[in-house]
Amino acid sequence: MSLASWLGFSVKPLPPLSVTAQPILDLVLEDIRGQSVEKLWKEQPHLRTVVGFVARNIAQLGLHAYERDENDGRVRQRGTALSRLLSKPNAQTTGYELINATVADMCLYDQAFWYFGKDANSESGWTIRQIPPKWISGTYESTAFSHGGYKVRFPEGGGVEIKVPAESMLVFHGWDPLDPRRGSSAVQALKAILAEQIHAQVYRDQNWRKGVRARSYLSRPVGAPDWKGEPRSKFIKGWKEFAGDGGDSAGGVPLLEDGMELKQLGFSAKEDEYIEANKLSLATCSQVFHVNPTMIGLLDNANYSNVREFRRMLYGDTLGPMIEQIQQRVNTFLVPLVVEPELDVYVEFNIAAKLAGSFEEQASVMASAVGAPYMTVNEARAKQNMPAIDGGDVLIRNLYQTTTNEDGTGSSPPDDADKSSPPMRW
Repeated sequence: MSLASWLGFSVKPLPPLSVTAQPILDLVLEDIRGQSVEKLWKEQPHLRTVVGFVARNIAQLGLHAYERDENDGRVRQRGTALSRLLSKPNAQTTGYELINATVADMCLYDQAFWYFGKDANSESGWTIRQIPPKWISGTYESTAFSHGGYKVRFPEGGGVEIKVPAESMLVFHGWDPLDPRRGSSAVQALKAILAEQIHAQVYRDQNWRKGVRARSYLSRPVGAPDWKGEPRSKFIKGWKEFAGDGGDSAGGVPLLEDGMELKQLGFSAKEDEYIEANKLSLATCSQVFHVNPTMIGLLDNANYSNVREFRRMLYGDTLGPMIEQIQQRVNTFLVPLVVEPELDVYVEFNIAAKLAGSFEEQASVMASAVGAPYMTVNEARAKQNMPAIDGGDVLIRNLYQTTTNEDGTGSSPPDDADKSSPPMRW
């Protein structure tokens, strides 16, 4: 069976993973370093939070195709084979989903795989399939610096391996000090802190399931009078009304007798340092993936000013390296195959839209730079999704404003113009 038929067959949804009946306590006995990346991602909320944050924020940018003209300007391509391929890589996947899965794979495994090839049934004439790293069962014809191809084992392929030549596989990978052909998963460096988090989860689960429910007890001094019979029964009944759910005295203040004292058992959340341990786990996960912890909810030292700057840093120092890596791999190995050789075409993430600031900030900067109105009425109405009006395509100018041409000539305000409150004209 051909590779195209394997990639196009109707895949039945995988059955949901069953939760084992093994007690959670047994997790403590399991070697944390032996747990798979997938298992840690599914069970550890902080790892999942950071990976999801990185993947979604890159995927939402959109990967656009541009063509350079003779003046070194650029025009965005729309409706071409490359732009169609980026917006709809295959019949089941959108551009967002492709980038989201790719970045998530790079975060978890430090490598990601795209199969690409011609497809007469697609709008672009090409197809791209993201191959999960766990589907890569091996390589063949390998050298010290490259692989001749990859062996792919599909989950419902009946154990059959498909060989994919390296020319049809676009591989994104990080750096491994011992192997230039692959990366090294950052999750390995996180397993120590994740193990601590798992132990904390087990401890809390034991407290809820097996721990003594009583968090306090009553004590009577040694010299208290003998306590039995009706007085004791009366006190117990009153205490149940105070402590029980729905009792008449629930939530009130207990009245103790004979020098009794109410003493606490166990440790509080503060004494257990539960919150601090959670913050440490989240901060460590963020640091491994080079994400500022403030951006994912650690707001101890956050304020409006630094959060605004962190947002600007997000698409530069934080996500910029991975964005550049994806752009270079696509531009170097995929674009030349899809685009005619004589065209100067490249792909780029739309970072400018995220760094442009709010509309008010842009309007203020542009008005100061131009020194005059720079937008027509219809352009402004279009930004608010309003229809154009007649005469709205002419730029409004104040009567007191002048322009100067290259030869020194220009327009000047009329002599009778009111400079203090200049009228507007079309």
